[in-house]
Amino acid sequence: MKDNIKDYIVVLRNIVSLDLCNAILKEYKNADEWQKAHTVGGVLSEIRNCDTLEMSQPFVIQDNKERARIDAEVFKCAAECIKQYKTKFELANIQDDTGYELLRYKKGEFYKEHVDTFLTAPRLVSCSFHLNDDYEGGEFGFFDKKLKIKVDKGDVVMFPSTFMYPHQILPVTKGTRYSIITWFR
Repeated sequence: MKDNIKDYIVVLRNIVSLDLCNAILKEYKNADEWQKAHTVGGVLSEIRNCDTLEMSQPFVIQDNKERARIDAEVFKCAAECIKQYKTKFELANIQDDTGYELLRYKKGEFYKEHVDTFLTAPRLVSCSFHLNDDYEGGEFGFFDKKLKIKVDKGDVVMFPSTFMYPHQILPVTKGTRYSIITWFR
């Protein structure tokens, strides 16, 4: 057992290689598949204001060898994350992930405080892969911003998806923040 609820928020350093981060951004930065991100209630830009690209969907990957290669590499990174999280928390019964969603937060964009599991999408552990660090703002804020986490390119943030881990992405103040999210079930 860990002593503090914050102990279950884990930052894994250098999980995604810099080469893979760069390849993802090169392939997807100007892709046509970007859409406004939605919440359970639909597109609500006053709550979640960023763009998303469902990079694991067959229509995104099909007939594109580079995208298929990237998806396979991200899968390997996710497997390493699961392995390291389960080493710390043996009772985390993780079976699979939900696929990979690429996020783009431009200057002024954010995601207000929320949790990642709900009736129609039960999730155990949230996982965010960080693809760049040449922006300002955009930190993870946990527990009404009492804990802020800023990570480097290639780092991963993992935490339980439950109601006990309300979190947000603070507004980006300069540049563009790119990350990939997935949830483990």
